[in-house]
Amino acid sequence: MKSITTSEKAAMIRAMEMMFLKNERLYDDQYSIKFITAFNRFFLKIMKPKCIRNWMVNFMDKTGPGVYGGIISRTKYMDDALETAIANKFDAIVNLGGGYDTKCLRFDMKGLEYYHVDQKSVITNYEKIMSGLQCGIPSYVRFVPIDFDTQRLEDELVKAGYSKDNRTLFLWEGVTQYITIEAVIGTLEFIASCSKGSQVTFTYVIKSVLTSPINFPEYSKMLKLGKRIGEEWITGFEPNNISEFLKEHGLKLIEDVGDIEYRERYFKPIGREISIMPIERMAFAEV
Repeated sequence: MKSITTSEKAAMIRAMEMMFLKNERLYDDQYSIKFITAFNRFFLKIMKPKCIRNWMVNFMDKTGPGVYGGIISRTKYMDDALETAIANKFDAIVNLGGGYDTKCLRFDMKGLEYYHVDQKSVITNYEKIMSGLQCGIPSYVRFVPIDFDTQRLEDELVKAGYSKDNRTLFLWEGVTQYITIEAVIGTLEFIASCSKGSQVTFTYVIKSVLTSPINFPEYSKMLKLGKRIGEEWITGFEPNNISEFLKEHGLKLIEDVGDIEYRERYFKPIGREISIMPIERMAFAEV
């Protein structure tokens, strides 16, 4: 399961995007920088020059090719899904394994219920940092500590005040590869039992990376590092099976996207060249 370290790494990458010019970046996020260490904040300041910024992205690509591009792409995708849900007057947003994600600060969700779900250690730190911000903790935010492998999502959400009658958007970013297939299925089946019209968007890694890593030598360092620090990838899916898998568990696939779609939708219109990891994809499904 993701840790505080993983959550901060993702926050660092999201904050790095703010170093790009307004017309070059995918989104605005003035808050992620608050969730990283003082050293990393200093490091970001020296990355403002384009040459240094590009060098850093290229350096990151040596360990995990396209990881930077993949994380900012999935952030943009989920931002868009959230924006649409707000416009369509959904009742609730549930951010599963939300880490240090800042959507609850960047989007006005007054009138909605927002549940931020993650490990207890991550939630504790996240809440502490957020309470120290000038904006404070928005009134609609509810924190839900959980261990996806041992606790039922429904039980913990209900304790926090959630009702399955609420039409809900579930955001599930960068989690499924860290938990068991049983935990993934249990979560999806709970989502499928929620109000008609509820939606879920989640990332997944392609299964062949896990079953045939020899075919992906460029990611060997990243996979070995994850295993060494206790954040091993253990669950994956293949794109050609994801629709049937979701159908078996009560959900209808709306779309499944990856590096090709991200490049066409987000980067081509602004003339930006970037590497995007092809081993992680995004599924968007509906109850």
